[in-house]
Amino acid sequence: MDFKLTERFDDQIMIGEKILYLNLSFDRVMRLFELFKDDRFSEGQKLDIALEMFAMNPEILKLLEVEEKNAALESIVYDFIGLKKQDDDEEEQRDDDAPNKKLYDLDKDAAYIYASFLYDYNLDLFELQGTLHWNKFNALLQNLSDKSKFKEVVSIRAAEVPKPTKHNKEERDRLIKLKRLYSLEDEETLEDLETKLDTYFSMIANSRKKGGESNGGSGTN
Repeated sequence: MDFKLTERFDDQIMIGEKILYLNLSFDRVMRLFELFKDDRFSEGQKLDIALEMFAMNPEILKLLEVEEKNAALESIVYDFIGLKKQDDDEEEQRDDDAPNKKLYDLDKDAAYIYASFLYDYNLDLFELQGTLHWNKFNALLQNLSDKSKFKEVVSIRAAEVPKPTKHNKEERDRLIKLKRLYSLEDEETLEDLETKLDTYFSMIANSRKKGGESNGGSGTN
């Protein structure tokens, strides 16, 4: 979704003649990421939980077919939150020779992000849950100062370890130690999440198709 200072966020989806109004606060988006990493819920359960998290008029969800719910969630994920489909990522990677290196994780870096927002903007993210829009949060996150803890950690992850010389052993050892301390190698990447979402939407679509073929169009959540 484009960020324009001349326009307010139009967080609503037309579904036939019905309008689904959305609350796209940063914490709800982050809960969506957590939800799709959680294997305890089925695809249908994730669909309903996700829509209930974002819906400001959840009563209309009872009036929607599964296909409509799935389309609404796809629109939230790709059009409003701004995640990319895997096909888009693959095309970008072909056009870009630079490696797609993960530099931060919203979950693992939560303490750094919280402290940095407080340091730079005097904003307490706990007090802004439910109100700070995802797009505003992202704009602020990307423009934290180099003095903030978050930007310091990101800078360490992005730094290349210099080739060893007789003069830089101490510098190299310090950087290697910091990179290990702040490593994200064991964390699920954004690309992993996007793959899960693509797989999820495909599974929902295929299950509905098979259900329609076997029982005349009825389906289950």
